[in-house]
Amino acid sequence: MRKIVELMKNRKMHYAMLFIIGLVICIPFFWLQLRDSDDGFIHLLRLISLQNAFSDGGFPFLLTPFFCRNFGYSMTVFYPPLVTFIPYIISKMLGSYASGLKVFSALTVSISGIFMYNFVNEVTKNKKISFLSAIIYMVFPYRLEDMFNRFAIGEFTAFVFMPIVFQGLYNLLNGDGKKHFYIAIGAIGLMLSHTISTIYIALFCVIYILFNIKKFLKKEVIKKCIFNVIVILLISAFFIIPMLEFNSKADYAIFKSNLMKTDGNYTQSVAIEPWQFIKDKVAENPVSFVIGIPTLVMLCITILAFQHVNEKNKDFYLTYLIMGIVCMFMCTKYFPWLYMPQLLNNIQFPWRLVGFAMFFLSPVLAMNVCCLVEKIKKENIKYIIYGLIIVFIGIFTVFELRAYQVVNPGADKVYEKERIENPIISHMGVNREYLPVNAINKQSTYMKTREDRVYILQGSADVYNENKYALDLSFELKNGKKDTMLELPYLFYPGYVVTLDANSNTKNLEITESENGFVSVTLPEDVESGKITLEYKGTTIETVSYIISLIAFIAFIAYIIYFKIKKVGEKNEGEN
Repeated sequence: MRKIVELMKNRKMHYAMLFIIGLVICIPFFWLQLRDSDDGFIHLLRLISLQNAFSDGGFPFLLTPFFCRNFGYSMTVFYPPLVTFIPYIISKMLGSYASGLKVFSALTVSISGIFMYNFVNEVTKNKKISFLSAIIYMVFPYRLEDMFNRFAIGEFTAFVFMPIVFQGLYNLLNGDGKKHFYIAIGAIGLMLSHTISTIYIALFCVIYILFNIKKFLKKEVIKKCIFNVIVILLISAFFIIPMLEFNSKADYAIFKSNLMKTDGNYTQSVAIEPWQFIKDKVAENPVSFVIGIPTLVMLCITILAFQHVNEKNKDFYLTYLIMGIVCMFMCTKYFPWLYMPQLLNNIQFPWRLVGFAMFFLSPVLAMNVCCLVEKIKKENIKYIIYGLIIVFIGIFTVFELRAYQVVNPGADKVYEKERIENPIISHMGVNREYLPVNAINKQSTYMKTREDRVYILQGSADVYNENKYALDLSFELKNGKKDTMLELPYLFYPGYVVTLDANSNTKNLEITESENGFVSVTLPEDVESGKITLEYKGTTIETVSYIISLIAFIAFIAYIIYFKIKKVGEKNEGEN
C-alpha cells in the first residue's frame, strides 16, 4: 500500500493519469456526428475552406474560393487560427476532417487538466488538491455541453490556456516572478483560440490585480507586465492586424451588434434563471447549464472547509470563490446586462460565463474537499476517501455522457464528401457573420439571384471572354467609357489586385466595395479595347504582420531558452 501511495504522489504519474482520463472522457465523442451539433458543420467547413485556399487560393490563405455561390468568402480572417490550423494538420494525418477535429478536441480536455494541475500546484504546493482540481475542471458539465452539444471549439480550447495565464500572473504577484512569461504564452493561446474568452480573461486579470494591487505596484512587476503585453501583441499581429485592416476597408457583419445580437437587450433576454444551474429547461433552450450534484455538494461544504484552508492560500481561495460566484451571477437575468458596455455584450450568451465559473471554482472545490479529508488521522483512510470522491465524480460524469447519443451515424463522412466533391456552396449553407454588411443585407435578394459574371453598375462597356476560376478572373472589354463602374463576381475583401491592360500600358485599378458588397472597379479612362485581370495576392500590411509575428516568436523562444539556461546555472551555483 505504501508503494502505491508513493507512486500516486509522483507528478509524472499524475500527468499520465490526467491524460488518460481526458481521453476516456472523450471516447463517446468519437461516436457522435459533428454535423449534427450546433456549430460542428461550420468547423468542418472551416477546414475544407482552408484546403480550398491552399489548393486554389493564395498566401496568406485568408480567402476561400468557391464558398458563397463561388463569390469567395473569408472563414479565417475573423476567427482565431489556432483552432483551424492545428485540427487541419491532424486531419491531414488521419485522412478525415471530422476525425481531426475530434482528436484535437479530445486533446484539449487532457491538456487543460494538466495545465490546471500545474497552476494549482504552483499556488497550493499540494498535489492532491492539484489533481482533484484538474479532474473537476476536466469533467465540469458545461465543458461536456460545450463539446458534445455545441461543439464551440474556440470556447473549449480557451480552457487550455486560462490556467497558464493565471499561473503566470500568480507567480508574478505572489511567487518569484520567474514564470511571468506564462502570461504571454497563455494569452497568445487565448487570443488565437477565442476572442470573447480573451476579452473576459483580460477583464478578470485586471480584477485579480486589483485584489493584489499592492503587490502589483512595484517597478519590476509593472515592467514584466508591459513586456508580456508587448510580446502578446507582436506574436498575435498576424491575426490582429489583418482583422483590423479588413474592418477598416468595409463594414462586416461580425462587428455589427444589430446583426450579431450583441447588444444589451438581446444579452439580457437570453440570460438564465438561477434555478437552471440545478434543473434543465430543455423545452426552451437545448443547452444545459446544470452544474451537477458533485459541484453542488463541494460548493455547499465551503462553510465547513474555509476555516481549515491553509492561511497562505486563503487570499487566493477567497478571490477565486468570489470571482466564481460573480461569474455565475453574471449568467443570470438579475445581472444588469442592459447597462453593460458593448465590449462585454459581445459575449452574446451570458451563460458562457459558466465556463469561467468552472475555472475559478475548480481550485476552490478541490481545496474544500481536501481540507476536510486532511482532518482524518489515518493516512490510508484519507486516500481511500479521496479516491471514492473521484469515483463519485466519475460516476456522475458517466451519467452526463449518456445524454449525448449518436443522432445520424455517418453524417460527417457524407457531408465531407459532398463538400469536397462539390466545393461551390450557397451563402445560406455557411455562417454569414463574415460577410460584408452590404451583402448580408441583400442575402435573400441580390446575392441569391446574382449571376457569376461581371456586372456593369454604371456607365457602358462591352464585356466578353470572361474566364474565372477560384480567385482568378480575366475578361476583355471594348468601348469602355471613363468612370464606368464594373462589379466583379467576388465578395469584397482586401487583398485582390485588379489590373487594366489597355492603351499600350498596364495599371492597377483601385478596388472598392459596391453597394451590394462585391468588389468593384472604375475605369480611369476611355478604353477602346483592353483586358482586366483579377488575382488574390493579399495586402502588404498582411505580409508585414506575418513577418512581425515570426520575428517576435523567434525572439520570444530565444528569451525563454536563455531564461531557462540562466535558471539552471543559478541552481548549479547554489548547489555548489
